[in-house]
Amino acid sequence: MKKYSFKKIMPLSVLLILLFTPQDYLIAESLNYTISKPEVFKRNKASCSRLGNVYDACQWMTKVIVRNKGKNDISKLCLLMKVNKKKYELCYGQTKDLIIKKNGQKTFLINLTELMNISTDAERPYVKIISKI
Repeated sequence: MKKYSFKKIMPLSVLLILLFTPQDYLIAESLNYTISKPEVFKRNKASCSRLGNVYDACQWMTKVIVRNKGKNDISKLCLLMKVNKKKYELCYGQTKDLIIKKNGQKTFLINLTELMNISTDAERPYVKIISKI
């Protein structure tokens, strides 16, 4: 029976943990951010009630504010959203530049009618944000 010293086992276990931990989890640990409660509204409520769905005035929209409270800039952001009973993932910063400076904020306007096929005649959709960076 061989004896393994603590000094040999410890670095090996740390190395294995680092190899099998997802990289986005490690990046998210160094970021500190908040995501506001989503605000769901019609694109132009007054025009929608007067004229109907002219110029897409009755489309459902949601507004989300992401505040960066960390020391690093945020260049990529994925939002996991639950709309009614379906889950969606919206990612920003992969095709176009997205930078949220430290101590800065960015407002995202998401068109639920176009992206999630929510009918303009439907009741107010239930939107919940499950964050992911």
